[in-house]
Amino acid sequence: MIPAAENILSYLSKNPDVIRCDIAGSLRRWKETAKDIDLLASALPVKHDSVMEYFTSLPSVEAVVAKGKAKSSIRLENGIIAELRIVEDSQFPYALHHLTGSSEHNIALRQYAGKMKLNMNEYGLFDQEGNNIGCKDEQDIFQQLKLEYIPPELRENRGEIEAASSGELPILITQSDIRGMIHVHSNYSDGISTISELAEACRAQGFSYLVISDHSRSAAYAGGLSVERIHQQISEIDQINKSFSDFRILKSIESDILSDGRLDYEEDVLKLFDLVIASIHSRLNMSQSEATDRIIKAMENPFLTILGHPTGRLLLAREGYPVDMKAVIEAAATLNVALELNSNPHRLDTDWRYLKQAKEQGVKISINPDAHRIEGFQDIRYGIGIARKGWLSSGDVLNCMTSEDIIRFARNRRN
Repeated sequence: MIPAAENILSYLSKNPDVIRCDIAGSLRRWKETAKDIDLLASALPVKHDSVMEYFTSLPSVEAVVAKGKAKSSIRLENGIIAELRIVEDSQFPYALHHLTGSSEHNIALRQYAGKMKLNMNEYGLFDQEGNNIGCKDEQDIFQQLKLEYIPPELRENRGEIEAASSGELPILITQSDIRGMIHVHSNYSDGISTISELAEACRAQGFSYLVISDHSRSAAYAGGLSVERIHQQISEIDQINKSFSDFRILKSIESDILSDGRLDYEEDVLKLFDLVIASIHSRLNMSQSEATDRIIKAMENPFLTILGHPTGRLLLAREGYPVDMKAVIEAAATLNVALELNSNPHRLDTDWRYLKQAKEQGVKISINPDAHRIEGFQDIRYGIGIARKGWLSSGDVLNCMTSEDIIRFARNRRN
């Protein structure tokens, strides 16, 4: 849905009558799911009708759901509903903040403003005499409230206002902080591209390493690797690495976590890898205690480096198994295991609601594309959005580390 919203935003920005425009709502806050696209634009009052006509004439419109001078809704060809509101430009910062939400954040911030003898709503920020304090943008609103700027991702009333008032908001991770791609499948299992093709694409995108993590032997449906194929792949990676001086391919596997919590290979095979991702792919019908015990037993294996997609959820398609994430995070902290934030937009697992807890306990998060083709590298942006929503900084993230530091992280567990 985000690409669709960005396409509309780009379309709106090309209209000379549009002064400012932005995405609002839950998409701007990087919620994992959204029911529609909310957009806001500013224009001179005499131009509102022409801007709405322009919006409802978007080439990808299937139907105009509603059309007015201040608000219109369209249904795109893919079935997504997009809604545009238009305001005067002086109102834009306040309306953008209000429409971004969340409602809980907005209520809390209005209460905070009230303690400063200010009245805040979607139309402005007013003093006791009813005078509107002119703010040119959202940053200015927070400055008037003597708060650090609160990024949209954090606006869920989960401590962000208190942190902003005390200067304790984190410096959130950005995509430029990511040094390498972890959890990438090649054509050795169910990926499309060769290891060489993946490495060249990863390097061309400015990353310094690639972690090949094909499926393990129990995942026969996905071409899981036999021990013989593992040796073949390792030999190929060693050969390809000889051609690079500024890039490195790390050897990994996405090992299935078996029903009893064991990993899919014996230690003499696991030790061949630079790091090991372990995930549950089968026998998902478990009680909470069964799922939690299975995962924690796997984490106790010293060769496990990263716990893959911890709940196994598929957004809007399959609920995750009922794992006790608090217990898993505590175990990860004790055992020094990293948790995956799977960036596939159908997963986004670990859920953002647990990331702050993991961060506070010192658990590293690995933001992984789980890519099965080169185009899948682009999914890392969704992981970055969720990581920011979970209050993560670059220092909390495994693949903001160098390849040497990641190998050291894995080896420290084994020792």
